Parts: sequence; C-alpha cells; structure tokens
Amino acid sequence: MANLEIYAATFIIFLLSFSGCLFNLLAGFIVLRNPILKNAFGALCFSHTIANFGVLLIFVVWVTPTTILQYEYTDLTFGKILGQINILFWNACCYSHLVISLNRFLTICMPVKVTNLFNYRNTCFIIGFVWCMAIGHVIPYFWRDTCYVAYDPVSWTWIFGDTPCGHIITTYTDYYTSVAIFVVMSTLDFCTFVSYTELHTLSMRLHFQTMLVLYRRKSHLTSNNETKRRRHVEIRFFTQSCIQGVLFFYEVFMFNYVVTLNNNKWFVFITTTFAWELCHCLDG
Repeated sequence: MANLEIYAATFIIFLLSFSGCLFNLLAGFIVLRNPILKNAFGALCFSHTIANFGVLLIFVVWVTPTTILQYEYTDLTFGKILGQINILFWNACCYSHLVISLNRFLTICMPVKVTNLFNYRNTCFIIGFVWCMAIGHVIPYFWRDTCYVAYDPVSWTWIFGDTPCGHIITTYTDYYTSVAIFVVMSTLDFCTFVSYTELHTLSMRLHFQTMLVLYRRKSHLTSNNETKRRRHVEIRFFTQSCIQGVLFFYEVFMFNYVVTLNNNKWFVFITTTFAWELCHCLDG
C-alpha cells in the first residue's frame, strides 16, 4: 500500500509539473509570436511565464525522481540550493502578478498615458525590479545551515528549516509578503473593474448621440471600430489578470490556512505541493 501511494503521488507530481511546463512553453511561444502582445503587457507576461516554468521544472527534475526513489538526502546542500531557486521563481511570480495588475489598471484608467508610462525603458526597469525583489527574498537562504527550504520525499512536501531564521522567512518573507501582494493586487483589479464599468456606461450613453455622425464619416467609424476592438482586447487581458489573481489566492490560502485543518498525509499533499503545482500549471 505504501509503495502504491508513493507511485500515485509521484504520478500526480510529474503529470502536473510536466504538463505545466508544456503549457508555459506554449504560452511563452504565443507571447513572442502574437503581434497584439508586442507591448509592455506581453513582456510582463513573458517574464511571468519564465518564473512559472522555473518552478515547475524543479518539480520535474528534482521532486519527481526523489519522490519515486524516496531519496533520503534532499536536505543536503544541493537540495537546499534547488529549494532556494524554487523560492526565487515563486517570488518572481508574486511580483509579476502585482505589476501585471498595475499595467491593467493603468491601461483601463489612463489609456493615453500608459504608453509612455510603460515604454520600453520603463518596462525593462519594472521587469528588472521584479527579479531583483525575488533575489532579495532568497538572500537569507545562502545561510543554508539555518535558513533553508528543502523537499521531503517522505511527506511529499517542501519543508522550511525548523530554526529561528526558518520561522522568520516562513512568516515574514513568505506568508506576509504573499498576503500583502494579494491585497494590493486585488485592490488594483477592483479599481480597474470599477473604472471599466464607468467607462462602459459613459460609452453607451455617447454611442447613441454619435451614431449618425460616425455613420456619415466612414474614416471615423473605422477608427471607432478599431478603438472598440482594442478595448475588447484590453478587457480580455484584464480578465486573464483576474483569473491569475484567483489562482494566486487559491495557492496562498491552501498553503497557509487550509493545510492546518488536517494532518493527514494526502490532505497536506493536496493543500501544499499539489496546490503549488496546479497554480503554476494553470497560470501559464
């Protein structure tokens, strides 16, 4: 029975992580090839996809084989380094969520100014900021004797060091930071939704007043149709951002609260490792 459980857990881990890698590779390819995404939003999404892929790749190349083999030495230096890299990618995902929500907010609320605010230089700076913040979060992990996270193939979960430093990074640099990012991101998304609703209402009122003029001026009609098409694209991107926010909340909520409700091995696995993988798998 124990072996069957190990095989089942390994299969689930591999299935989610490998398919997630494929999904994120496909998402990255689409971002690079789609002309609509040749902008700041596309660049932010591509950076986010890299972070997702990084998390899932570690599950493929490290978590899967150590689980099936029940490898005992995952808490040595190499395992801790991979844990550090995994947290790096995770934090890059968190901050990517935040800046994508900011981009959607400014695009809907300030469509004229957003091009200048998210020009090439500023977008590169923002992406650099995201990864610098992610690197900053994992600096304590260089003190690997006291600050670390390593995968435990027996419990099928990632475990932080049971030390004062381990408790600090678990509580402050992981949990509190994730919650703060989610609150800010949700606030931005809510403000974006309210702004879009107001703009849509105003647009409907103006539509009937300008219909005759637009009909008589074909060039203006074409321009108006182009504006509508662009607006629909922006709304689709905003919807995508909201869905990503829901996935982010799902992972944080499961990983930090639901897991405490039961200590059953499978329950803990589903609410931690499975939830972590599922979020990054669908996030692409």
